[in-house]
Amino acid sequence: MSTTLLFIHGRSQESDDQIARDPDRLAAYVLSMKRKWVGGLAKGLIAAGRGPVDESHVVFPFYGNVFADAIKDFEAGGGRRPELEMLDTVPDADEAKLVQTKVALLLDAAAAISYDPVKELGYTDPGVGLTEHDVAQEIGFGDALKLPVVRGALQFLSRKTGAPALIIERFLDDVAYYLEMTEMRERVLALVERDLRATVGSGGDVVIVGHSLGSIVAYDLLTRLPATYKVRQLVTAGSPLGFPIVQKNLLGKVAGRRPAVPANVPTRSAAWLNAYDVLDIVALVHPLAGAFDESFAGQLADERTFNPTGPHAIEDYLADPDVAVPISRAMER
Repeated sequence: MSTTLLFIHGRSQESDDQIARDPDRLAAYVLSMKRKWVGGLAKGLIAAGRGPVDESHVVFPFYGNVFADAIKDFEAGGGRRPELEMLDTVPDADEAKLVQTKVALLLDAAAAISYDPVKELGYTDPGVGLTEHDVAQEIGFGDALKLPVVRGALQFLSRKTGAPALIIERFLDDVAYYLEMTEMRERVLALVERDLRATVGSGGDVVIVGHSLGSIVAYDLLTRLPATYKVRQLVTAGSPLGFPIVQKNLLGKVAGRRPAVPANVPTRSAAWLNAYDVLDIVALVHPLAGAFDESFAGQLADERTFNPTGPHAIEDYLADPDVAVPISRAMER
């Protein structure tokens, strides 16, 4: 039986409303996305002197609209998007979780590129008068110092990476929604599982590639896939799995311990390959090796790429022969 290649896309992939209402246009939209991934992989394989993967073996679950609709439902029901300004208030329980996770993601990312809040605010907002003692304290909701610290982190991150602050915030929002809102997470995972089962049935050989938020989805999926699915290779690209707050909220995480490489990832060298571009803001916390407990030394390996069209572009990640070839080899096992 052939091996299935499961591609799991990231955030912000939803179609517009007109396309979503037209099944034929939506199918064409999803196919174009799938072929972007397949094309990137083919480019990397051709560069390595190998043939492309048979597209009929590729499964591309499209959860973009389901996830976007879940967020709309939350907001239509009175929930508020987790804006940083909520730190000056006392939000309800769901909103507090979302804001806290968004802030943790933001500070994790800024810390990865050496954010110093005292130094930064000394330049940008000296009137705050932030001290090292202030930074050492646990700052909570309603604390007058919290918002300047996180706003400073956002400005620092935007300035250092070149990514607009609004784009950074929307990425943080979506990851927070996925991690903290159980129903949203379940909707996404259920769709991915449904599409995999529709192709493979109750089991079979599979290679899994997750990009961006899709790498968290891939990890979560692996914690609940039955043993009838034999995972040949896991590849993550442009992944936020290095963020401490993400690791804390992964499915299967045991409190007080580091997260583990999922048990169904093969016990061999580089069975989990993580690709990152140092300019990719989503993958700023890298490498992943050493951040997850392994059952085999070298089971999780990192590959640095240089993405020519955009630091976060999945087609560029897949076009790197050092990423493409392990996928191809795993398909042949």
